[in-house]
Amino acid sequence: MFVCGTDRKWIDTPFFRTKFLISSDKQINTLKEYCQTVSIDTGKGIDVDKPAETDIIDSGGSAATEMRSRAEENDSAYPVNCIVELQTGELAVVVQGHSQVPQSPLVKVITNPQKQLLFQERLLDLANEQQNQIKIVRVLASDEPIIELLKMFVELEKT
Repeated sequence: MFVCGTDRKWIDTPFFRTKFLISSDKQINTLKEYCQTVSIDTGKGIDVDKPAETDIIDSGGSAATEMRSRAEENDSAYPVNCIVELQTGELAVVVQGHSQVPQSPLVKVITNPQKQLLFQERLLDLANEQQNQIKIVRVLASDEPIIELLKMFVELEKT
C-alpha cells in the first residue's frame, strides 16, 4: 500500500515522509495508532507491477542539472530543518541531506549532551569518514517539550 496523505503532519508521525510505501503489518499498525484517515494511491504499492525503466536523456542543460540536484536533496532520510538526537545525547538540526548516504546528513549541533544550548553552534557532517562514528538515534516529534523550550530560547535570542 502506498500512502500519499494522512490527517496529520509528517512531523507528528513516526514516518519521515508524507508519501511512503507500507510494506509490513507493523507499519500498518503504527499508522493506525497515529492517524484516523489515510489517503492511498492504488496505482502504487508492492502489489502493483513497476513500470519499465526508461533511459534518461541528459541534455547537459542547466535545467536538467538543477532538477537532478533537487531530486537528490529530497532523497534524504531526514528532512531539512527537522531536529534529531545524536547518539552522543546532543540535539542537532538537519541542514542538508546526502544523496549517497541518506542516513548521514549534514547537521548543526545546537545543544550539548545535557540539552543546554550552545553559544557557538557547530556543523557536523555525519557522512564524513572522521565523523561517521556519530549516528542519529531518533527524530524529535514537534510536540516534545524540549522543542518548545528551544523555540522559546531562540525567540529570546532574537530580542
